[in-house]
Amino acid sequence: MDAPTPKTLDSTIYILYTITMTAKQIMDKLKANGWTLNRINGSHHVFVKEGCRPVSVPFHGNKDIGNLAKRILKEAGIE
Repeated sequence: MDAPTPKTLDSTIYILYTITMTAKQIMDKLKANGWTLNRINGSHHVFVKEGCRPVSVPFHGNKDIGNLAKRILKEAGIE
């Protein structure tokens, strides 16, 4: 049996966008949008805002937290 031939996409160029942010940048963005630091549990900073569920931000220095940044901001209703 022959191996399947790869399918090609049309000539459109696809670009994937990722957010690269540190925890400090996310926390600054949360504070600018009315969130306040409620407590710190280990390395997680928990932010609260009236009428919203708490949002937890893992803080590990100046490390980029990758795609988790997008999920945190979405959970906070910012992006």
